[in-house]
Amino acid sequence: MLKKVFRRQAYYIASAAFVLLSLLYTIAISNQAYVGLDLMTVNGRWIVTLSDPHGEGYKLGIRVGDQILRINNQDTGEYRFVQKWSQAEGASSIQYKRVDQSTDSIIEIPKSTVLLKLLSEMPMIILGVVFWIIGFITWYMRPFLDQARALFWLNLFIGLAIVIAPASSRDLIFARELEYITLSSVPLFLIQLFSFFPSENRNQINKFGRLVFASVLILIFILTILQSVSLIHFDSPLKRLVLSNLIIGVLLVLWNLATLFKLPNDKPEKNQVNILLLGLAIGFLPYFLLTAVPVIFEFQPIVNTKVSYLFISAVPATLYYVIVHKYLPDSRRLLGLIISFFVTGVIVSIVVSYILLTSKLVTTLNLEVYLATLTLTMSFIICSSFIRVAISKQIEKFAPLEGNRGIKRSVLKLNERLISINEEDRLLEEVVKSLMIEGALIVVEDDKGGYHKKAVGIFLEKPSEQIELEEYFQADQRINLEVKRFPDDSSVELYIPLVSNNFTCGIFLGHRNSRVKFEYNELPLVTLISSQLAQRLMTTFVIKDLSKEIIDLAQRSLDLQRRNQRLHGITGSLFKSIEQERKSLARDLHDGALQLALDLNRWLDDIAEECPSAKCDKPIKAIAHMREVVKNLNFELRSICSDLRPPSLNDLGLLNAIQILCEEKMENESVLISLETVGISEGVRLKEEVELAAYRFIQEGITNAVKHSGSSKTNIYIKLSDSEIELSIRDFGNGFDIRKIDEWPISSEHFGLIGMKERFQVIGGELQINSIIHQGTILKASIPR
Repeated sequence: MLKKVFRRQAYYIASAAFVLLSLLYTIAISNQAYVGLDLMTVNGRWIVTLSDPHGEGYKLGIRVGDQILRINNQDTGEYRFVQKWSQAEGASSIQYKRVDQSTDSIIEIPKSTVLLKLLSEMPMIILGVVFWIIGFITWYMRPFLDQARALFWLNLFIGLAIVIAPASSRDLIFARELEYITLSSVPLFLIQLFSFFPSENRNQINKFGRLVFASVLILIFILTILQSVSLIHFDSPLKRLVLSNLIIGVLLVLWNLATLFKLPNDKPEKNQVNILLLGLAIGFLPYFLLTAVPVIFEFQPIVNTKVSYLFISAVPATLYYVIVHKYLPDSRRLLGLIISFFVTGVIVSIVVSYILLTSKLVTTLNLEVYLATLTLTMSFIICSSFIRVAISKQIEKFAPLEGNRGIKRSVLKLNERLISINEEDRLLEEVVKSLMIEGALIVVEDDKGGYHKKAVGIFLEKPSEQIELEEYFQADQRINLEVKRFPDDSSVELYIPLVSNNFTCGIFLGHRNSRVKFEYNELPLVTLISSQLAQRLMTTFVIKDLSKEIIDLAQRSLDLQRRNQRLHGITGSLFKSIEQERKSLARDLHDGALQLALDLNRWLDDIAEECPSAKCDKPIKAIAHMREVVKNLNFELRSICSDLRPPSLNDLGLLNAIQILCEEKMENESVLISLETVGISEGVRLKEEVELAAYRFIQEGITNAVKHSGSSKTNIYIKLSDSEIELSIRDFGNGFDIRKIDEWPISSEHFGLIGMKERFQVIGGELQINSIIHQGTILKASIPR
């Protein structure tokens, strides 16, 4: 977190430093005039090599080739700015000698007002500040993007170089040094930005280019410092080196973007590349051609440097727009628009130049005059275009003058309103109202054979015409999908057919109320809103059908729920009846058959005691056999009575009954049963139906484990809480496929588990069955108390 704070602080500190330097140098240039004289020593004489027409030296009569004798009453070679940069900046008086004159002249550099100086340099300062503001806003809006951060530093250095340029031309303290260093840093930031934006492009050329430009930056930094302290006199080559470095850096960036032309057309990066190329070309090429190249080859710049700097403003504006905005205009349209502007400017500037020549406002027509005319013409065309757009926006507010823009705005508003309308009648009425037509008819047929139609306005009043139009729709389906115009004597002006995967639609639009026909350039908008209308109507129809189906399903679900409730009631009554029958049967067996068997057993015992064994051996054996049979009968009858209605459950409670059940199963079957209980003791009694359901669950679970699992061990777990009793039976046997549980009622298998599940549903309990083949089965049940 602290690292992120420091990173963010760096941007604020850099911005504060930019603002501070801008203010300091703006104040400084207001106190010093711009002389605009470059000098060079020839055979010990200081000769003017450049006299800027916008400088005070040129305005006072000093021209290229004149000899400068003294500056501020000092020998020219001893003047500090001549020693450092071979310039006459900061001079208050200059003694010079014209080429065509033998006498010397002395001029005094006037001190113009502060306001005039600031006004003359303000465009450059504002342009530099705009660079910084665009970079700062881009970073502030998208701080998480690498390209936004890279653009901030790029714009900061370019903006600083532009702001310092007026101070640099006056040789103010450290201004020239800062200008050279910042301009030399620009290629590094450009290559860094475009190596990953708009697409990853970290190739070997970029890596080598960064290394070279970093080396050149270090070299320029060293040379600038040495030149600043007058250890070397390398001012003119140093300026050319800085500009050449900048030109090569921009060309490398343009090459990087050109290599991305191979991207597929459907990739958004392809459109970004095209827009960036346009922005860089518009921004840098005029500066290079009109200012940088003339300086490098040591001839007079074609136009004022300030004019060429204005074109550079296209660079940060383009980068900001591409980085911040997700959706961009089509670059092909932009290119076409720019080409049309440029061709228009070239033609108009040729005509204007010819007029200036024929009217003798210029004495000669050369490249410099034409380029200046072209620059002014292009500026005029761009400004007039902006003015025209602004005036058009104002005119669009008046309905009588709307035209195509009026219907476009109506269609856009209508499209927004259609989203919030759900009734099909209102949808059609809204379309008729917005398009100001007499009526509309829409016919929709879906792929399932559904047929819908809606009419408003004039078509609602003519049912016979509706029938004719429906017949036309049926005959025209999928034959011709173009918009058709009907004759003027028909109630219909336009027929718009629409076909999708799910439905076929025909929309008949009446004439406008004003009887003004739809223009051809309005048809795409009308078709678009008609398509939206068809989609919304079809969605409404589908929603209605779905609503009916949902209502039917809800009613059927309610009926099924009621039926299930009745079935649950019947099932509960059935289980109660079964238990009552079991109870009655157990009582009858106990009081009837079992008592008779016991009585029979007592009689057999008496007979065996009275009959001597020596005299009646055979009867004694028969009596012994009958006694054994009667004992088995008694055991079976007792077992049947216990299964039908365990007496221990009524007399001792659930826990004791389950313990007795487990002991009996372990005595009669070769199985080990472990019983674990939590929260329940022998004295705890529950409701009769709860105890009975829990006992039957344990009884059925043990029986299934013994009968089907093949496991020699069974675990039983019982937990009693305030709200319910939880039961669990686990064996470690064969297991089964739980996906076949739903098939048991059909296949007449496992009726015990099925009955158990239904018993629990009746009393509000739950039954869970988990089983894995060869790993055993777990039965879990929960019964509310």
